[in-house]
Amino acid sequence: MAAEDACDEKWFDERSRLLKALGHPVRLKIITHLSRVPACAAEINLAVDISQPNLSQHLKALRGAGLIDCACEGTKRCYYLCRPKFVADMLAALYPEHPKIILDCNSLKNHCE
Repeated sequence: MAAEDACDEKWFDERSRLLKALGHPVRLKIITHLSRVPACAAEINLAVDISQPNLSQHLKALRGAGLIDCACEGTKRCYYLCRPKFVADMLAALYPEHPKIILDCNSLKNHCE
């Protein structure tokens, strides 16, 4: 494998990891909340109604993917986005103004020959 291919594989692996982290409804809610304002775990828990241990697991997954991090003050942790532009772009792509396009075989015929 050439050096360029290894770099490409690393790039794809990292992007896949980011997308996997976003691929859960609870984590999307957390990310959406944090895209508006940094928040402590208790504030996030009010916005995302799940148990505290479950919230901790989702926060850990998002931190592990490098999407969020936290600043600690005593026992309080304030979470924030590490990649705000990436998150904003991903959330924007998920909104309805990006409709699904449906084509039939005839309209694809010229492209698939």
